[in-house]
Amino acid sequence: MTADPPPFERHHRTAQALVSTFQEALEPQFTAKGVLSREEFTRAIGLMMAHWPSVLPLFASICQSCTAGSCAPSCPSSCGGCRAPREEQPDMRSDGRRRDFVTRLMVSALRAALPDSMDPITGASFPQVIVPGLQSTLTALFYEKEWEAMNAGAVALFNRLGTDRDAEVWQRLAHEETLAVLADTPFIRVMLRFRQFHQQRQTFMRRMTDQLRDRHFVFAEEHFQTLFDALFGRLRDGLRTELDRARTDIQYGEGTAEALLRIFDQFDKHRLEQSVPVRVLGGRQMPRPMLAQRSMLGATPAAKRR
Repeated sequence: MTADPPPFERHHRTAQALVSTFQEALEPQFTAKGVLSREEFTRAIGLMMAHWPSVLPLFASICQSCTAGSCAPSCPSSCGGCRAPREEQPDMRSDGRRRDFVTRLMVSALRAALPDSMDPITGASFPQVIVPGLQSTLTALFYEKEWEAMNAGAVALFNRLGTDRDAEVWQRLAHEETLAVLADTPFIRVMLRFRQFHQQRQTFMRRMTDQLRDRHFVFAEEHFQTLFDALFGRLRDGLRTELDRARTDIQYGEGTAEALLRIFDQFDKHRLEQSVPVRVLGGRQMPRPMLAQRSMLGATPAAKRR
């Protein structure tokens, strides 16, 4: 039985495969014309990037032994996992004290994007005050087995990062493209639950209001918009160009980019409508009432069944 090749050999094979793909894409143009146009170069880059998802699992597994805390003798000192000793990297596990790592990841995104704001009357701090309601509302969007699978992925992600501190999580993800792809997966899956945007937005807000009632916090339209932007706004960067959208479809499934674009379009239209004041008797203009001020409180039929 032959031993698995050391991590640096797998790195080398992966890089070789990508470069060979790039060379094969360029060779016909050089053979026929001896020159390369910008369009042909862009096509070649796109072809190489199309192969990127196929090597993601390989990169994800490289140096797994290092991140576990024990480097193989053949692993070179350049391996990133060897830089930190095992005891400095906490082992995130689904125990009785903390089981929901999907919500943990999303709350870390909120805290990284939103400064804390204090309600002068109630003393409640936003977004911290909505975390219990957010957890319950997010889990209600999925079947139990779906959520368990997402949670397992989040646990693996935190273990790869070696930290669950909010600032450190997003600093490291900014420099780890492979892990960033994994981190975006639960955000995309949650956002795709808003395909029927207006109906699902109302259901989300009603459930949040119901969950936060005991905390005397009214989850209003402004909170929904802030929350939506903080959780999903950065996903827009992956939808700006045709190549970005193609990459998103390859990484997360065919049609994902188009579905996300439609949801963003509905959100933007809704936000614009909410910013337009309404006219009342006498021709005066007034700001639109918050959703929570309308006759839309109370639990949804789905919430009552739970």
